[in-house]
Amino acid sequence: MSNIFLRVGKKIRLYRKARKLTQEELGELLQIDYSYLGRIERGEVNITIETLNKIANALNIAPSQLLEEDKKSNDKLKTDILEKIDTTLLSLSTKELEVLHRLIKEAIVLKEL
Repeated sequence: MSNIFLRVGKKIRLYRKARKLTQEELGELLQIDYSYLGRIERGEVNITIETLNKIANALNIAPSQLLEEDKKSNDKLKTDILEKIDTTLLSLSTKELEVLHRLIKEAIVLKEL
């Protein structure tokens, strides 16, 4: 299949795992068989926009997040690190994210001194 199917499938898997859902659990939410979800995650099938939207809604993300291309695809290490950070952040509450955002901003200011 096309590279876009692989990319989208990889992102679905990333966000599913960040939400601590199994393929079976997400499949139940979507009312699709978990084996079909596995094929989607491996980029083996061409899904409809409607299915993409249902998956995004079940994962509490915007559909565009599943379609975004990594800006620096040639920088694999940076991409991997950003994905790990993204996965970690998804499990935090809004209040925890606000605190973390302030800390990051303060760290960047200190770095610039």
